[in-house]
Amino acid sequence: MKSLKLLIGLLLASCSVFGQESTSEMNAIPYPLEKWKGVQGKTLKESKPAFISSKKAPKDAPNVLVIMLDDTGYSSATSFGGSMNTPAFDRIGEEGLRYTHMSVNAICSPTRGSLLTGYNMHQIGTGVINEAATGYPGYNSQIDYTTPSVAKILKDNGYATAAFGKWHNTKLEEASPAGPFEGWPTGIWGFDFFYGFMGGETNQFYPLLYQGTTPIDTPTQNADGSTYHLSADMADQTIKWLDNWKGLRDDPFFIYYAPGAVHAPIHVPADWRGKYKGRYDEGYEALRLEQFAKQKEIGLVPQDAELVDWPSSIPAWDSFSEEGKKYLRRQMEVNAAFLEYTDFHIGRVITHLEEMGELDNTFVMYLTADNGCSSEGTPTGSCSELLTVNGFPEFTMKEQLDMLEKLGGLEEWGGPNMANHYAVGWSYASSTPFQWTKQMASHFGGVMTSTAIRYPKEIEARGEWRRQFQNVTDIVPTILDVTGVPAPDYVNGQKRIDYPGVSMRYAWDDAEAKTNHTTQYFETVGFIGIYHEGWSLAAKPYRVPWMFDAQALANMDPLATEWELYNIDEDPIQSKNIADQHPEKVKELEKLFWVEAEKYNVFPVGGGLGTLLQPESSAAKGAKKYWEFTTNTYRVPEMAGPELKTNDFEVNAFITADETTEGIIYALGEHMGGQSLYILDGKLMFTYQTLGYFTYESEGVEIPHGELKITLKHTVKERKITGASEVELLINDKLVETVQIGHTVSLMYGGHETFDIGRDEGMPVSHHYEDKGKFKFTSGQLKKVTFDIKK
Repeated sequence: MKSLKLLIGLLLASCSVFGQESTSEMNAIPYPLEKWKGVQGKTLKESKPAFISSKKAPKDAPNVLVIMLDDTGYSSATSFGGSMNTPAFDRIGEEGLRYTHMSVNAICSPTRGSLLTGYNMHQIGTGVINEAATGYPGYNSQIDYTTPSVAKILKDNGYATAAFGKWHNTKLEEASPAGPFEGWPTGIWGFDFFYGFMGGETNQFYPLLYQGTTPIDTPTQNADGSTYHLSADMADQTIKWLDNWKGLRDDPFFIYYAPGAVHAPIHVPADWRGKYKGRYDEGYEALRLEQFAKQKEIGLVPQDAELVDWPSSIPAWDSFSEEGKKYLRRQMEVNAAFLEYTDFHIGRVITHLEEMGELDNTFVMYLTADNGCSSEGTPTGSCSELLTVNGFPEFTMKEQLDMLEKLGGLEEWGGPNMANHYAVGWSYASSTPFQWTKQMASHFGGVMTSTAIRYPKEIEARGEWRRQFQNVTDIVPTILDVTGVPAPDYVNGQKRIDYPGVSMRYAWDDAEAKTNHTTQYFETVGFIGIYHEGWSLAAKPYRVPWMFDAQALANMDPLATEWELYNIDEDPIQSKNIADQHPEKVKELEKLFWVEAEKYNVFPVGGGLGTLLQPESSAAKGAKKYWEFTTNTYRVPEMAGPELKTNDFEVNAFITADETTEGIIYALGEHMGGQSLYILDGKLMFTYQTLGYFTYESEGVEIPHGELKITLKHTVKERKITGASEVELLINDKLVETVQIGHTVSLMYGGHETFDIGRDEGMPVSHHYEDKGKFKFTSGQLKKVTFDIKK
């Protein structure tokens, strides 16, 4: 009885709350249907029909196109002093405004989440990339309708919504063929249509794509018949969607256009790779100075600005041999071509809008990056970007050149068979005029993105700078302000949290307007800082992100931070540390950082490192231990399947074998990182690829015919990151072969390939069957495959 009374009380209280707010002041979505205004008589003669229309967007509401590239340097684009041709981006700024201090988060998923919701990254549980989600509220990659997506709001207010390209905002363990699909773009995020890839990166020539929640085979050609590349395909698909929208809808659109470029792997069609040959022969220090001079010339930075000294942790250009320099030059030449190629196809979309007569009725916002320029390529660049992420030490230049030769040499750089990345020196130079890079949320080099907006109906200025400090959380308030769509009080029954950001509209016609975004904290994997009323407090970096420094990670202590202080009004590029001159200001801002961190769910600071520093906070460690599959299971993201890395596990496959038997039993990853168990030419085979650098394979054992149980036992021999292991292969419980693996993969094989049963989707793990396509197992012969995860 007591429980019943409590339940009744709660229901009455709930009704009271909703009853009080069910007034003209309350705005809740989805909206109820309009009241029917016809007449219902007993007969048709006595009745009068009426039609209930769906919610319409506000009168004259514009279309919205938000474009965001990936990992591009602040100074890469031509109009921001860069050396790379970006005519589409430059056009948006020339016909509108350019923002010098548009801040984002220091890593990708968090910025994407903030851009689409309008909330700080920890408010939406995206304090780190999905792959590293942990068991803390600010880092668990879970959102609800208290922080709704702008696509959801616009859709419920009469907009057509579509997302193209990189997603990276769904927990990857939920991005499987079995769902759940609520966290997908077409679920809670509110998009009518999605075409792209779910993870953080992809092979640009062989992406594993989805339309909605349905996996699709990678096309072999672009619409114009050229060799397939995702940047071209995205433009093709967007133009196709726009044509359908124009013909079939009478509503404005919201398009989120997010290429996977220029995130590694740095892939660009062969006929574009030579466009910048010779452009970077003088090296990265010279490029930095050249860009800085150009930035002064175009008024981006003050004439009296000074660069900070080149970091001692990045090798000087002249420290490399001529052979090493040739390799380094090629890295930047291909990176530049990748950016120009991507921008070219964005230009096709913009031109198509213009030809449709819709461009001037579209609010366009173009951000060249979701974080600072990526520095994960090590001081010498890398043919395999995830070596350092997985704890391997930096390669010497000789080791890099040896690996390059193994994978096909300079001519293959930029092609589909490498997971390549440029050297840190290029990244640092591409961050000009700021210091530091991606991940480093403490400094502007990690969080500033060159940004342009165009909306001629309201912006009279052409090609002007706006120097106000703004943040990615300001984008949703700006979109709602421009479209006239009200921010809802409730979404699907949940009360929306107030936005931390503000509309940027205030400065469009007032270049001298005082910034309205007065305070912004920053935190990414333990790098911390805060902006407040013209001051920037930046934590001195506890490590550099291009090195796996286990000791520095273990010793990270945000409570013992050494701070740097900058007056941004006088020193907009953070080059003069004045902490010693203003100790009271340091204390004031440090206190404010902790207030903001608590307010916005940042605790524990550094929570994004939980998978490394606190294993029990990793979702993978709590995953189920026994898995059973048939050949109907494939295209499963690495994080959504069994844990098959530096841990013990046993695989059992039950097959019926005869002279026709062949194919994949299971495959995970690709040739740049992965493992597969398969039957080829009547032999049981196993291949283990350690990130393109080491290959471990069985010699092959003839299989008998009949009912077979094939077993693979994986036992770790060294309980450490990248530790050695042993694989035992058994047929009907009899040991037939042993494979010694010298270096295992501890964290991830790749950012885009999948776990498959009975086939190998995407790029193959082993060259032995690369000419066999997906190498599907002989039909009807693979009954089931089980995985028993030990520890």
